Amino acid sequence: MRHMSSVPVVVGADAGGTTTTVAVMGADATVLAVTTGPGANPRSSADPAGALATTVGAALTAARRRLDAAATLDVVALTAGIAGSGAAGRTRALEALTEATARCSIPDGRASLVTDLVVAYAAAAPTPDGALLLAGTGAVAARLRGFEVVARCDGLGWLLGDIGSGVWLGLAGLRAAATALDGRGPATALTDAALAWARDQAGTVAHGAAGADPQELVRLVDGLPPAGLGGFARAVAAAAEQGDAIATGIVDDAASGLVTTLGTVSPASSGDVVVLAGSVLTRPGPVRASVVARLEAQGRRLRDAGTPVAGAVRLAAERAGWAVDLEVLRTSVTPV
Repeated sequence: MRHMSSVPVVVGADAGGTTTTVAVMGADATVLAVTTGPGANPRSSADPAGALATTVGAALTAARRRLDAAATLDVVALTAGIAGSGAAGRTRALEALTEATARCSIPDGRASLVTDLVVAYAAAAPTPDGALLLAGTGAVAARLRGFEVVARCDGLGWLLGDIGSGVWLGLAGLRAAATALDGRGPATALTDAALAWARDQAGTVAHGAAGADPQELVRLVDGLPPAGLGGFARAVAAAAEQGDAIATGIVDDAASGLVTTLGTVSPASSGDVVVLAGSVLTRPGPVRASVVARLEAQGRRLRDAGTPVAGAVRLAAERAGWAVDLEVLRTSVTPV
């Protein structure tokens, strides 16, 4: 087999709570491989270093196969955006990244750590200065300067904040269903939807008439993890789209909360480009529609984050001194 000389590459990693995505790009800006693996958030993953090492290793192996099985890859820069790597979790995230790169035989000093907010912003922002509004499992807004977070609001977790997030929407919908069931609140389509969803999550079937007993909803929901409650957000959105007044009110509160969160760190007068990230704000739905309408009414310039790993690759390429066309990169990093 023909042997190749060392091939310089950069690597970008987007490590969330449930999934890690890694992309490898050559010096000619060709994306050689995109792989996915288990989540590597140091606050929720049992083995963040192992998850990172596994996914980075798989991406490098796939890149070698595309070039030549005998190719030697020289990782000149690796940027990892890791969820949970803010001030409170940075030490653990850095330890995980250091261990992962050692396992993959990447030389010391080649890897850099940023938060998941930074890679989400870099995946779409035209300049290093701007703002990010993210609503997925959690919700947070950030203002960035030079691809560094200089101010943030919310991101406080489901107990203290994350207003407008998937978990917040799911909880609000389940609470509305519960108050309707026990007579404290108005009737809503969310009642039957909540019981059906909760039974599906628990793997059970209905016992008697739907919506008759609030204690059944308590029993079904009680064992679900907080992040799992976000699964009901889609039912809230669907009910709002069908005209349910209670669901519509929840969606309006979510949109209002998200716009307020953004305005706290990036006033409308700032002129910041705003990158929208997270499933609540990037997938079609009533929350996205309401947030976009409110922000456009403020004269905001909006961009969708797309695939965050593109931002990690972009930052790694900049560290390597390589030019990259962001729009081309964004279309080249779809996981397979």
